[in-house]
Amino acid sequence: MDLQKYKICPECGKQNPPSLIECKYCEADLTGVKVFDPTAVEISENPSTAAPSVQNSTALVRICECGAKNAPQARKCKVCGEDISDIIPIEVVTEEKKLFSYTLKTLDGTYSVTISEPLITVGREADLKEYLQNKPYVSRNHARFTIVAEKVFIENLSLTNKTFLNNEELPNGTPTALKNGDEIGLGGKVVDGSRQDKAAYFIFSITS
Repeated sequence: MDLQKYKICPECGKQNPPSLIECKYCEADLTGVKVFDPTAVEISENPSTAAPSVQNSTALVRICECGAKNAPQARKCKVCGEDISDIIPIEVVTEEKKLFSYTLKTLDGTYSVTISEPLITVGREADLKEYLQNKPYVSRNHARFTIVAEKVFIENLSLTNKTFLNNEELPNGTPTALKNGDEIGLGGKVVDGSRQDKAAYFIFSITS
C-alpha cells in the first residue's frame, strides 16, 4: 500500500500536500504544521521495532502583544482577536522539560519574581506593577523578557526612560541574552557609584 505524507489543516481539518504553506481549501497558514507520515505511525505502533517515545521539550508559538500563546499557524489571537499573522513564531520551552528557573531579585533582596512564562512585559502598568508602580522612572510598559530555547532575552520598550544591562544602555528593538548575575536597571543606571531611587534595579539569576 502506497502511504503518502500530508499536512492536516488546523482550521478545516483537510489533508494537504506536505510542500504547501497554505491550505488549498481554506488558505490557512500551514508553515508551522508538521508533516504527517503514515509509514512512521505504522512502525511506531509495532512494539518490537518502536523507538522509545520522547516528548518534545520545545514548542513553536505565536505570542500576541496581550501575552496570549497561540498556535504557530494562527492568524488571530484566541484571547483578544488581534491580527497576529505578522508575528514570527518562536520556540519556547515546555513546562515539563524545563531544566532551569529564572529569577529577578531586587538588590536588597526584599522582592523577587520568577520568570515562568515564555514572554512577559514589565512596567508600572504591566507585570511587576505591584512593585514598580511607585517608580516614576519606570515606564508603563518598560521592558520585555522572552524565554527561547532555555535562554532569557531582555528587550527595551521604553523610548524615554531606557533600560540598562550592567550599566550599559540597551538599544531599542534588540533582544539581548541575559547571564546569571546580570544587573538590570529599569529607568536608571549607576552614576558616581549611586543609583536613582525612582528607578528599579534587579539581579537576574539562573538556578537548576
